[in-house]
Amino acid sequence: MTTLLLGQTLAFCGDPFCQPLEECVRHDSRGGVLIEGGHIVALGHGPDLRRAHPDAAVADHGEALILPGFVDAHMHYPQTGIIASWGKRLIDWLNSYTFPEEMRLADPAYARAQAELTLDLALAHGTTSLLSFCTIHEASVDAWFAAAEARGMRVAGGRTCMDRNAPTACATRCRPPMTKAPA
Repeated sequence: MTTLLLGQTLAFCGDPFCQPLEECVRHDSRGGVLIEGGHIVALGHGPDLRRAHPDAAVADHGEALILPGFVDAHMHYPQTGIIASWGKRLIDWLNSYTFPEEMRLADPAYARAQAELTLDLALAHGTTSLLSFCTIHEASVDAWFAAAEARGMRVAGGRTCMDRNAPTACATRCRPPMTKAPA
């Protein structure tokens, strides 16, 4: 299926440290993004793309700015359930909220629910790629990758390694990373 998104587009096409800014950014108030099979195949002037692809399904977003998915390069999906919990100091917060929540992710069903919630929230806010710490529990890592695969998202993640200042259920001897995680 071919889809044509219409709206304002903003494309970065140069290095602003080496070229004048006006050569590095291209804005089109009547832009278009052509998508085939879930992949962007063309970016250009909307009316031109519409003429070239008359059979494409059109999603006209008016004056809205069409942006690529955002990337979150550092997050902790196991902490989604404790967003905005308060603590006087980091160690108080870890002991009162974080460690008890992370222990819950040993349960595969709970880990799955938290991974799904985290990724659904991310997608709802335009974030399509994430790098997350998981917990020491294999279930948390498996849930993270399974939820991402089900949504067609690109993620990276892995086990957290803590060998001190944490309860036994959250601590582990640091050893080489898991090798069975999907690439």
